[in-house]
Amino acid sequence: MVKRPEYLEVAEQIKKSVRLGAPGDVVPSVEELLHTYGTSRATVTRALEALTGDGILERDGDKWTVAAGLFPAGKASELDVRGAPGVLEGRVVTEHVDPDAQRALNREEVARAFQEGKELGRAWLEAEGRATEVKKALAAKLMDMRELFQHKGHPDWNGDSREYQAVASLLYQDLGVEPPQRRAVLHHVENLKRERIPRQLWATFGVSELTRGQRSELSKKTGEAVEELGAMSKALAGQAAKGKATGHQLVTLAKRIDQGMAVFSTASLRVMSPKQRTAFRDEVKAARDQADALLRELESLDE
Repeated sequence: MVKRPEYLEVAEQIKKSVRLGAPGDVVPSVEELLHTYGTSRATVTRALEALTGDGILERDGDKWTVAAGLFPAGKASELDVRGAPGVLEGRVVTEHVDPDAQRALNREEVARAFQEGKELGRAWLEAEGRATEVKKALAAKLMDMRELFQHKGHPDWNGDSREYQAVASLLYQDLGVEPPQRRAVLHHVENLKRERIPRQLWATFGVSELTRGQRSELSKKTGEAVEELGAMSKALAGQAAKGKATGHQLVTLAKRIDQGMAVFSTASLRVMSPKQRTAFRDEVKAARDQADALLRELESLDE
């Protein structure tokens, strides 16, 4: 599993410590914090900046203070819950924020998921290599967020609601993640839809009966089988037209036909439409009848 960046670990510790304070309280200096956590000045500064970006702290020159208005008086210990709607605080006044995102982020559970998504997003961008585990965790958080919204009478599993799209867009904007990078996370989101959406609603939400891996494997096997069978059939047809088809060639053809039929697993049959299943059933029955006739003829020859 990819290790979480150190500055995020320090930020989490600082966040826990300020729960005991109150809005306006001054956070210990950078020098004090770097000794407390046994890390570098750069790491502490980055942690403080991350908390400022999340609206938990405010910066005044070289000082950081607990952000004002994040929780009601007398409930400073609930910063982790009450502080959630502060995610938009500290932004430049002229910066445009989609009204749908603003409205959604007034909900504590949405703002909390947004903050957690930002932390996971930073961990992903900081990680070396493919960071698969972090991307999966971020995808799960995006699915959590989708389930906080409704769309056409269901949880917004497809992420189609205006509010979710506005919040997700703001999250990616804050992280600086462009559309090509987002696809690396959305791939895992699609996999999670199979786990979270009831099977009876798969068709409604466009969930395939086959996983991405199964679809890829089926496509590969089908292509290989069709190509090989087509080439063999063409060659044998030419030989047979000349009366030269050999027993070996006919046996080979039968094997190729069997291999082609083996491609169609029980799972792959489920992706067919009712009309396609009917047509496929008729073709398979016709092939079975032809095979039965050939077997009867073979038996008569062996008698």
